[in-house]
Amino acid sequence: MSTNRIFRQGMLIVLSLVIFIFPALPSLAQQCSDLLNPEFTEAEQSGNYDAFIEKYNPCELAFVAVERLAAPFIARKDWPAAIEVFEKYKGDFPNMNRRFDAIIATLAAPAEGLAVENLGRGVNTKEGEFRPVLSADGTTLYFSRNCGDCDGGENIFYSFWDGVSWGWARELRKPISTRDHEMVTGLSSGGNTMLLFGNYPESYGRGDIFYSEREADCWSEVKHYPTPVNSSFFDSDAMITADGKAIFFISERPGNIGEFHKKDDFSHGGYGGNTDIYVAVESAGGTEVINLGATINTPYSEYSPFLHPDGKTLYFSSDGHAGLGGLDVFKATRLRDDSWTEWSEPENLGKEINGPFNDWGYQISTDGRQAFFSAAGRPEGFGGNDIYAISMPAKAKPRPVVTVSGKVTDPEGRPLAAKLRWNDLDKQEQVGENRSDPSTGSYFIVLPAGRWYSYHAEKDGYIGKSENFDLRGKEDQAKYRLDIVLFPAEQLKKEEVAIRLNNIFFDFDKYDLRPESYQELDLWVKFLLENRELRMEIDGHTDSIGTDAYNQKLSERRAKAVVNYLVKNGVDKARIKAVGFGESQPVATNDTPEGRQLNRRVEIKFINRKDR
Repeated sequence: MSTNRIFRQGMLIVLSLVIFIFPALPSLAQQCSDLLNPEFTEAEQSGNYDAFIEKYNPCELAFVAVERLAAPFIARKDWPAAIEVFEKYKGDFPNMNRRFDAIIATLAAPAEGLAVENLGRGVNTKEGEFRPVLSADGTTLYFSRNCGDCDGGENIFYSFWDGVSWGWARELRKPISTRDHEMVTGLSSGGNTMLLFGNYPESYGRGDIFYSEREADCWSEVKHYPTPVNSSFFDSDAMITADGKAIFFISERPGNIGEFHKKDDFSHGGYGGNTDIYVAVESAGGTEVINLGATINTPYSEYSPFLHPDGKTLYFSSDGHAGLGGLDVFKATRLRDDSWTEWSEPENLGKEINGPFNDWGYQISTDGRQAFFSAAGRPEGFGGNDIYAISMPAKAKPRPVVTVSGKVTDPEGRPLAAKLRWNDLDKQEQVGENRSDPSTGSYFIVLPAGRWYSYHAEKDGYIGKSENFDLRGKEDQAKYRLDIVLFPAEQLKKEEVAIRLNNIFFDFDKYDLRPESYQELDLWVKFLLENRELRMEIDGHTDSIGTDAYNQKLSERRAKAVVNYLVKNGVDKARIKAVGFGESQPVATNDTPEGRQLNRRVEIKFINRKDR
């Protein structure tokens, strides 16, 4: 028998004796399973976290016990004592060095002295208010209230900002508030679509995501999002992005990062479950639901996602990242416009925002200056949870945005319910959609700064001028106001009306249409094909630079370029003629660059058929 064979047999005998004499040792994964929950609960009741940490480090629940030990110090803002707790136990968790270092850095960072304000008796009562949702224009606050003297358990209220304070809150009645429990979770940037959580009819049973749309004098019946947004599992915390193209929400559905843990079952020191953040977007095949991935989501709880109108900055709550205890609020940045799974590493919003318990439901104002949240136990509170505003830490502010507001009306000033669409002219694609208020015609658009946009209003049977904002190279907050007049086709058949084509572009001293013009012209093609009785002139105009003869010829050629595009796309040539006016009909001074820009224009003039 060879020496190697004798050695192998001897080793097998030794291993057999070891297995026989010593029972199988549990793996770290087994030690860190949910079987620890009863012992953790016992440690919580007795306050004996040290023994639990000593027995079960480096398990995740042992880390939660460290957070519990630091909680009293964080609550009374004794930062050195809280840091000492995390430094004491850091060595027991060698696989969590980065996490401990991040928490210690958060506690050691200098405070900014963020201003916190209770929103006052118009909003807050002894009953308890929570989940504030601020309209994008900052004028209306929606929230939920534990309702003691109204119809139901948790109902939805709203308050208006009068420029000084928040007014006395009023209840949203049926069909929004019912005898059951409801919560408002999001609002479209135009304020005309409200996202809700509840168990309205059609709910799959664990709480679902619903929406209601503003009508002329009320909110519509509540509507249910079908699968794949809603599921038979817990789905909540939905918000709609400012461009109207995506919905963020959270879900406990299988397939999340980590193991399945049902909400309301005890795990990870709480009852939040393993909820992940998803985004629902429309694709060619229908609605696609995308998990934001492991940079954002953890094996534990993520809640209340809020993508700022800058389209880049995501705020959310998590108890799986480097936090001070319970849910903390974090910020992450979207790294690519064409990806929902590529994000920067989440950054804790700091010790003035986050405390040792659950911090969630934060919403950031459009200008990025304030966050709105609900909290209990503050000395300025009225009882239960109250709603507060806090100034934003400098490092956590979103990117600048531009807002455009106004009213959509007919020529008589009557408000119109219309769709607002905006396009990225450099990319030549639609990047957002909204609606005007059906009762007032008001609209509100939020655009990320630094890009070149066009936008227009659409309503069946109507047409009007478009506008554009060239914000390239401008990264500052800005506000614009512009009222939009839409003309009914019936009026254009009877009266002479001229409408400027603001989004028709030519290179200097050229008459070839630039590609950025096509979106505007396609809108006109659609309208003219739907209203074939209309007759029109395409009028070209120039500024005063150059000779009269040269400007006359240039204006004619630019008008013909527009006519040619319309005809090429199906509009009968017999309905249109091109006319050039050169510099003869200025609408502004030619002494300034701004005035000359206004004078360089193309207009569509509708002509009464009797005059033809």
